[in-house]
Amino acid sequence: MLVSFLKKFPLEAVVWLSGLIILAFADVSGHHFTICPFAIIGIDWCPGCGLGRSVHACFRGDLAASFGHHPFGVFAIIILSFRIIILTKKHIQQHGKSY
Repeated sequence: MLVSFLKKFPLEAVVWLSGLIILAFADVSGHHFTICPFAIIGIDWCPGCGLGRSVHACFRGDLAASFGHHPFGVFAIIILSFRIIILTKKHIQQHGKSY
């Protein structure tokens, strides 16, 4: 029953949830691989850089560090959590009776 439910689960919800889980447990210290186009071409400032570290610090309970890395880290967690909940509710409403 659970396996059939997860097979039909919305990919978007899985991606967002996986991203939050990875950021919660990732080692964000030190240098890391980046796909940021600003960093790749050598520009030091980017509007999104630090967001992952901010989310990680928030999950660790360090709100001051979270805000220091990026002011929208907590907001990103809230928005993504609501999106996951909305997608999950919609999925259950559409497929709940078929399980």
